[in-house]
Amino acid sequence: MKHLHLLILAIAVIAAVTDTAAQRRITPVEPAKGVTGAPKNEPDKKEFERSNLAERKDATGNIVLVDTVSGTEWVDTTATVSTKMIYPLWESVSVGLNIWDPAMRILGQEYGGADIWAELSLHNRYKPIVEFGLSSADITPDGMNYTFRSKLAPYFKLGFNYNIFYNNSPDYQFTAGVRYGFTSFAYRVTDVSVGGGYWDDSTSFNIPRQSCTAGYFELVAGVKVMIVKHLSLGWNVKYHSILHESKAPYGKPMYVPGYGKRGNPFTASFSIIYTFTLNKPDTSPVNTGNDSAGQ
Repeated sequence: MKHLHLLILAIAVIAAVTDTAAQRRITPVEPAKGVTGAPKNEPDKKEFERSNLAERKDATGNIVLVDTVSGTEWVDTTATVSTKMIYPLWESVSVGLNIWDPAMRILGQEYGGADIWAELSLHNRYKPIVEFGLSSADITPDGMNYTFRSKLAPYFKLGFNYNIFYNNSPDYQFTAGVRYGFTSFAYRVTDVSVGGGYWDDSTSFNIPRQSCTAGYFELVAGVKVMIVKHLSLGWNVKYHSILHESKAPYGKPMYVPGYGKRGNPFTASFSIIYTFTLNKPDTSPVNTGNDSAGQ
C-alpha cells in the first residue's frame, strides 16, 4: 500500500512538471525568407527574395544590401561591422629629397647637408621609412674663441609613419611617426685662443681629430600635399634627443650629423616627393550574385 501511494505521488509530480513546461513552451516562429532589416522606404511591408539582393560595403565597412529590382538600399544590421581598409596592402612607394638644410645653408646656416628617403605605404595607413644623408659643419659660434669643424659624414634613419587620414585620398596626408638615427663621424676644434693674462698676451691651439658615434630618436608630425600627378611636397616638424654616444676626452661634440646642433630639441624638414602607385583601391561594381548563374 505504501508503494502504491509513492507511485501515485510520482505520477502527480511528473504531470505537474509536464503541464508547467507545456504552458511555458514558446511557439517557434518560422523566419521570413527575406533579409532581416527592412528597407528604409518600406520598413515592414515587403519581403525581398535573396536571389534579388546584392551586397556591397560602404566606406565604414557596413554591409549594404541592394534590391536589384527596385534599387532600394539599406544597411544589413545583422552583419558584423568592421573597419575596412579601402586601399590595398601594397598601395604605393614614395621617394623624397629633403632640401631643408641646403636651403638653410643658403640663408647662412653653418651646418647641414641633404638626405633622401623611401617610404612604403601599406593600406595608405602604415608607412615604414628609411633615410640616408650626408652632412658637414663649419661653425664659429658668435662671441666664442673656437671653430667646430666636421667633414662630410653619413647618417642613417629607420622609422615608421602612421597616416591619420588613411581612408581618404593619399594625395593629402597627415602623419605621425618615430625615427631612430645613427651616425659615425669625425670632428676637430680649431683656432682655440686663450689670453687675457697679466701681460694681455694670447695663445691659440687646436684640439686633435676626434671620432664619435651617436644614436638619437625623433618624434615626427608631418603633412603631405600633392602638387601635380605623382609629385608632392611634404613638411615635417621633429622633436629629437640623443640616446647614446661615444665618450669624448675633450667634451661632447656640438653638432651631430642628421641631428643638428646640440641643445635645440626641435628641427624641421621640407621634401620634394615622387610617388609610385603599386595598386589602386578596389572600385569594382556591386556583386549581384547572379554572375555564375549567367555563365
